[in-house]
Amino acid sequence: MQKPTPKPDQSPEEKRKSAIKATAKYSGLVAQLLGACLAGVFIGRWLDAKMQLERPLWAVFLTVLFMIGAMVSLYRQLLRD
Repeated sequence: MQKPTPKPDQSPEEKRKSAIKATAKYSGLVAQLLGACLAGVFIGRWLDAKMQLERPLWAVFLTVLFMIGAMVSLYRQLLRD
């Protein structure tokens, strides 16, 4: 087993830039997950209204489906890093 090579010390400017990059990356992932959930809710509510359903069947189904899809995408993106 190889020992991990230590990173050279970063300057304060480099540390700040890497912190900003990490924050932007994870903020984007959160926005993607939130957007998928909201898309499921709004599309599902629209379908429920069009079909005149008493219960929000499409809204629940599409929200869960879109959230699972977003979680799979999130998992794949995190594996790449």
